[in-house]
Amino acid sequence: MRILVVDDSVDTARMMAVLLKAEGHQVKTAFDGPDALQMALEFRPEVVLLDLTLPGMSGEAVAEELRRTEGFDGVAIVSLSGYDAEMTSRVFDHHFVKPVDHDALNEFLCGLVPPPILDDDSSDPTSALLVHSHPQS
Repeated sequence: MRILVVDDSVDTARMMAVLLKAEGHQVKTAFDGPDALQMALEFRPEVVLLDLTLPGMSGEAVAEELRRTEGFDGVAIVSLSGYDAEMTSRVFDHHFVKPVDHDALNEFLCGLVPPPILDDDSSDPTSALLVHSHPQS
């Protein structure tokens, strides 16, 4: 999975990137709002893990801009903060309180992987065994 980690704490972003890469994900990092937008346009992540308090542009403003950007409607945008989930905007798909529980994050990411599509061509008795992956957006 392509994941963009955005946090103004360079150490936090890099550590999260290391852990996610160890799980087999492709990961890029950004450390402020404007760089997050630029990196998202270049990298085309499937998931954005986004700190709420960023220099240059808030995490919520970044999320709102991504939601308005063509091609980002299927991207999971997750807020990261030291605040309760009730403090975050509806522009986010999920919220994690820092420090992020790595097991909970992995469970969330595993839930984003779509199940395989089974071919439903009943004219071929072996077609139900064929598995097709979902197209990438």
